Amino acid sequence: MTSLLLLAAAAFPPASSQTPDRSAGPQPGRDYATLNVCKLVPGDAIARAFGGKLAEVRPFSDKSFSRCVYFIVPPGRDKPLGYVLYIQPPKDFEELKKHIAEPLTTLAGLEDGAYMFRDKGDGRFKIHVLKRGDLMFQATADTAESARKVADAVVTQLWRKAP
Repeated sequence: MTSLLLLAAAAFPPASSQTPDRSAGPQPGRDYATLNVCKLVPGDAIARAFGGKLAEVRPFSDKSFSRCVYFIVPPGRDKPLGYVLYIQPPKDFEELKKHIAEPLTTLAGLEDGAYMFRDKGDGRFKIHVLKRGDLMFQATADTAESARKVADAVVTQLWRKAP
């Protein structure tokens, strides 16, 4: 009988050891070569942010980042506008700051850190958002308000969804 109890104890460890400790350390790295940003943040989520209609999405992946271009037809327009979302490793958040010549505006309410700038090269507004231990993303749009709508939609989709 004793050996049966020992066998059972070995086969069924205590419940606390069956549950992995999710608070220990950062999340495992993402594979940016296979990450599909368009699936991670569906176009419908971006369209809802503008009250518009999704026209098209275009995914792109590289070994160090993934991107999705969303074409949304906003209310009162016939032609779509483009919004771009890049997802990259979290270490890029500070590193990219070193290469931005334009003035940065710090933004509140977007995870662990966020800043915005207007890229003089393409004229688009870009918001970089950091989620420590997970990722950073860049939301781009033709206006500061639109870039913030994209950023808010991404944060909601990735981290603030209702259970």
